[in-house]
Amino acid sequence: MSKQEHDAAVAQYRSTISTFDKPWYQSSLDLLKKHGFKGLKCLDLCSGNCEFSEMMRDQLQMDVTCAEYIPLQLERAEKLGFAVLPVNLDDDSGKVDNVAAGFSGRFDLVVNLAAIEHVFNADNLLRFVHTVLKPDGYLLVNTPNISFFGYRLYSLLSGNRPFGDGHHVRFWDFRFLRTNLFLNGFAVSDDYRRFYTPPTDVLTRALRNRKFIARLIVRLFYACWILQKLPLVGKDWFTDELTVLCQKEDVPPIGFELPTVRRILGQLKEEGGESNAVARLKEVRKRGWLDEHLYLAALVDGL
Repeated sequence: MSKQEHDAAVAQYRSTISTFDKPWYQSSLDLLKKHGFKGLKCLDLCSGNCEFSEMMRDQLQMDVTCAEYIPLQLERAEKLGFAVLPVNLDDDSGKVDNVAAGFSGRFDLVVNLAAIEHVFNADNLLRFVHTVLKPDGYLLVNTPNISFFGYRLYSLLSGNRPFGDGHHVRFWDFRFLRTNLFLNGFAVSDDYRRFYTPPTDVLTRALRNRKFIARLIVRLFYACWILQKLPLVGKDWFTDELTVLCQKEDVPPIGFELPTVRRILGQLKEEGGESNAVARLKEVRKRGWLDEHLYLAALVDGL
């Protein structure tokens, strides 16, 4: 089964269980309200069943466009009265860039909730967002925090296998997300990481469906409400969701994946704009954000 076939099957199933009480919806809505975002022209990228699109339209008076690549979900968005933008972010980079070019500078805000972990090519996604945003526009991105203590415990109990329900293709912590954002032309405006939900399902699976033991252990995780405030490790270890607001900068996206970085540097060199990109890469290297990414670090050291 291809990823597209899998996603289409998941979309068919989830079309019958639409829900508005997902914790990342509430955290993202809280963040938008905190910054007074109302009445903006917004793109809900990877909009799924459009629950959050409806929340933004009804509670924040947003003019929302829904972006997806599964026909069923695009049809649902149109039935709900939303404009639609068909795009497959895992498609060839040239095709994704061509779609983005048709909507260049059109949106004040892009939201991407619980979706970046499902996309193979995060550079495609972030470069797409950078293109469709207006100057100084905002991106709100949300994804599970793989550094969360609950997921660490899951890996310990399950032989260090990644958590998830079978279709998370990439795993994010704040450091990795911040690096990808920076290299694709975004500056973090608000780090809104929080603990929201005890990991009942995660630990039940880790304990081979021993529900009673899992429920006992899960009770301990309510301490995360306090532990997330600890200095140094609190936000890394004791928050289960990454919810980050960032702002578009007036710099070209470079990318994080080695082939993308090489391609973009080559293009910028031909255009005479390579020096700023090289300086940005060296800044990331200096900050130590590439220490564990050996190939990209070696490329930067050779510039």
